[in-house]
Amino acid sequence: MKAGELYLLGKHLMELASQGMRDDADPEVPEIYLVVISVVVEAPGLSISELTARTGFAQSHVSAAVAKLRERGALRTHPDPADRRRTLVTPVDGLVDAVAQRQQRDAEQVLAAALVELDPDADSVAERAARLARAADELYRLLTAHALKVGGDSALMPLHSLAEEAAGKPKN
Repeated sequence: MKAGELYLLGKHLMELASQGMRDDADPEVPEIYLVVISVVVEAPGLSISELTARTGFAQSHVSAAVAKLRERGALRTHPDPADRRRTLVTPVDGLVDAVAQRQQRDAEQVLAAALVELDPDADSVAERAARLARAADELYRLLTAHALKVGGDSALMPLHSLAEEAAGKPKN
C-alpha cells in the first residue's frame, strides 16, 4: 500500500465511522462534535491538549468544538485544579447513556455492513470484518499511545469500553 492509498483508506474509514455513529433521525452536525463527545464520555476530565492528541484534530478545531458543545449544553468545562491554565472537559449528565448506545455499534458490525455489499458471502464477510477490526484496533492503540506520549496499551482506555460495560462484556 502506498501513502496515497493509505490516505484514501482513511477517508473511507472516516465515512464508515460517521455512518456507524449516527442514526437517521440525528441532526446534521460536524464530525468533530461526534468524535469529541465520544472521547469525552469515555475519558471525562481530559484537557484540550489531551483531546487534541486523542482525536487527531487541530487544537484550534477541538477548542472551537468544545466551546460550541458547551454552548449547546452537551459538555462542561472547568479549570484544572492542579494547573489553572488548563481547561478540563466533562460530559453533562445523560450524555453518557446516549453515547453508550451509539458506541454499541461495534466497528466489526460497521465493517461487515460495508463488506456485504462487496462480497455477499456471509461467512467470508464476518471473518474478514473481524480480522480488519482487530487490525484497526491495534493500529488505533499504537497511534494513540504515540500521540499521547504514553507507553503500552495499558495506559489507553479504548473508546469501546463504555459500550462493553453497558452490554456486560469484559474489557480487552
